[in-house]
Amino acid sequence: MEDALETVAASATSAGWSPEEVAAALVELADNHMLALLANSDLARDLAALKK
Repeated sequence: MEDALETVAASATSAGWSPEEVAAALVELADNHMLALLANSDLARDLAALKK
């Protein structure tokens, strides 16, 4: 996974992003991904409860 992350970061810096912008964007993406996982988990729990 580290190799893929480094590839994305290198592509972003090649496109003109600063290393700080890249790091901030990656943190935001990871945060949004975690929030989506939690929301999906909550939804699955709620749907299971409705099926009972």
